[in-house]
Amino acid sequence: MKLFTELRTYLDTNFNGIKLLQPLFFNDIPGLRFDLQDTTFETGNRNYFIEVVKRMDRIHYATISDSDVIMLLYQKYAFKRRKIRLGNYLFKQINHSTANIEFRRNNQSITGKYGDDLSPSDGSCQVIIKDKACNINFHNLYVAVSHMDFGVEPYLTNTDGELFIVNLTRNTITLMYDDRGCDIISLDASLLKSYYNALSNLILEPNRPQIIEQLQIEH
Repeated sequence: MKLFTELRTYLDTNFNGIKLLQPLFFNDIPGLRFDLQDTTFETGNRNYFIEVVKRMDRIHYATISDSDVIMLLYQKYAFKRRKIRLGNYLFKQINHSTANIEFRRNNQSITGKYGDDLSPSDGSCQVIIKDKACNINFHNLYVAVSHMDFGVEPYLTNTDGELFIVNLTRNTITLMYDDRGCDIISLDASLLKSYYNALSNLILEPNRPQIIEQLQIEH
């Protein structure tokens, strides 16, 4: 089965057929929203990025094991015939001898965020990478995502890229949407509760009441 077909079938079965778009947290599926920022650091300086990735690493180690089977879906806006190339930093963080990779180009924007400004030349590119988590350098990927809005290398892209981590083993989807935060969704409320308890001090405070109500967490 081709990877895009496999992912679509998986989402239909395990996530009520959602489309993978930002914001992941607001999809009518139980989820957690984490705060990656430390306001004691100036946004964009070295210590700021170190703290962002430190928090993301902590979330990662609590929610992904080395043996988990992962699908990475990376998608970005593409003008004319531009595409995701194998020279992208993303492909330096995987094991090419074990990973399955599939590319796709779409003739229309995935996010629709460009609205009526879309031209016939606009579109989007996607790639799926499937492998065990132990064969993927997630730390470096988190560093790259944290840099995307700042033009600081390394980064995956400096405009509108999204990297979804679909954990086929645990039936969770994770999106570090930028340096500010991370979303995790799953229909397994008990699993999300365990993550909430382990990572409670990283929960984004404005969303905590919604999370507590949604997951029926006693406090």
